Amino acid sequence: MYYSLLITGLAYVAVTLIVHLKPVNKVDSTVASLISSINRPRPLDHIAILLTKYGRFYTWGLVDLGLLVLRLWVPFTELTLSIILAYIIGGVTRLLMKRRRPYEMGYGKPVLAASGFSYPSGHAAVVFSGALIALMTLNRIASSILLTEAILVTISRVYLNAHYLTDVIGGVLLGLTSGLLAVALSSILIT
Repeated sequence: MYYSLLITGLAYVAVTLIVHLKPVNKVDSTVASLISSINRPRPLDHIAILLTKYGRFYTWGLVDLGLLVLRLWVPFTELTLSIILAYIIGGVTRLLMKRRRPYEMGYGKPVLAASGFSYPSGHAAVVFSGALIALMTLNRIASSILLTEAILVTISRVYLNAHYLTDVIGGVLLGLTSGLLAVALSSILIT
């Protein structure tokens, strides 16, 4: 587990450095141009908006509450801690990076306007920190559903033109790092 924590943490730092050195790289500009040029079907817009609005704290807040009610103390502690870590580390990184969102840089119009800076995606960080904990602690069906939800929420952020591709990649890496760090810290706190 510590090896995985080191790898995901270093990968997060590497993506952060890449974004810092070149805020809008070729991959980001190509994907942002493609996303802003597609003719979006209205029903798909509504689905993406629902995922983005409710897929982060509502879904994972309910999962955490369920773990608390079921008195599953270890997964509850790990999930709570992982979300807090993702939120704090992501917030600090956003303040340091100050990356503007794709639509603020001329890549189309937002389907749903977002506030704050773009890198890393807080949605991706939170949902993937939760998905990792779910995969490590819940049964196969529940964890598969929650992983699918995390993937869809993350895709919705790019689809809605709220994030560049590297924003969500950084968010996923931060989420995985936060989840692994939470598991390591929980083992110290609970024992």
